[in-house]
Amino acid sequence: MRSAVILLFLLAGGSGATQALRERDAEIRAALPPSGQVLSESGQHRFEAIVARIVDTRQMLESALGPRWAKLTPKERQRLLEAFEHRFRVSGGSQIDTLREAHIEYLNESQQGERVVVATRLAVKDETSEVKYVMRETSAGWRIVDVVIDDVSTVENYRASFARIIGREGVEGLIRRLERGGDAKG
Repeated sequence: MRSAVILLFLLAGGSGATQALRERDAEIRAALPPSGQVLSESGQHRFEAIVARIVDTRQMLESALGPRWAKLTPKERQRLLEAFEHRFRVSGGSQIDTLREAHIEYLNESQQGERVVVATRLAVKDETSEVKYVMRETSAGWRIVDVVIDDVSTVENYRASFARIIGREGVEGLIRRLERGGDAKG
């Protein structure tokens, strides 16, 4: 009897990581105005906060910088994190029309060490992509630490881009680019 109840719970709600993504998707869709209507400034801030809340930007940034992170001063880390979070919010907020049209199919979930990978299929108009959310459970709930789109890791892209920028312009150059919202791809 107990195993039947557990199985019904899993079938009904999915596991924690998948359920967190489903809830985020529902919250985002509820925050969007009807198609054709412009999102107000307060609505834009709310939307950006929803998108950013489930993403562990600090972990993404630390992973992207690798050993460089440990070499930064606390002040550099803080400025870089604030600039990265700002950039992440703004870029996520620019995806409103895409999110309105998106259909997400949740495929499966797999454990990879301390992390869980939630595989999805994202369809927008006539284009379909395989999107895997790499997540970890924190005291604040499930958080995304990487997004792998069609087998390309967002964190690995950041790592390559940030390394090029830091190599040419130093950490201050990267911070300035992220603060400006300009090209941080190097």
